[in-house]
Amino acid sequence: MSTGPSMLSLMASSLYALVFLGCLVAAIAASRTRQAPGHRWMWLALALFFAGLAALRVLEIEELVRDAIRQSMRNEGVYGERGSAQRPIAATLVVLVGAAGSLLLYRWCLPLRGRRNLARMGAVLAACAMLLLVALRLISLHPIDVLLYGPLKLNWIVDLGASFLVLSSAISYTRIVRRTS
Repeated sequence: MSTGPSMLSLMASSLYALVFLGCLVAAIAASRTRQAPGHRWMWLALALFFAGLAALRVLEIEELVRDAIRQSMRNEGVYGERGSAQRPIAATLVVLVGAAGSLLLYRWCLPLRGRRNLARMGAVLAACAMLLLVALRLISLHPIDVLLYGPLKLNWIVDLGASFLVLSSAISYTRIVRRTS
């Protein structure tokens, strides 16, 4: 039974709220400086994504989903063999994200020119890393959990790194488009 979000979860949700605001400011800057409509919509989508991440943390939805999956496996009597179900899911997820990332880099990144476009791309790639991290935490496969929560604390490194990359990309984008207008 949960007693509410931990101090670390509250700090993470505060960071996500800050990233939300940064992305919102970038969307407003894109609109005011008459950038392509895709710029504004991408920053708005990223803002909503980070608002969702903040809500997930504060409301402990990720933990509730993970607990519900575990309870369902216990009820079905397959909890002891959960690794046999989790491994293919984790492998498929990593392959799909790797393929999508490669396609994204090939089709979208290579032809990019200009610092504002590079800032947008950095933000999108960092958000994809966050999405992969959340999915891996939900799958909760023991070898992955050891990497995420073990001595290296890759969970926090990826979480904080991706969040700060999106925030710094939003700030850079805003500065660039305001200077050029």
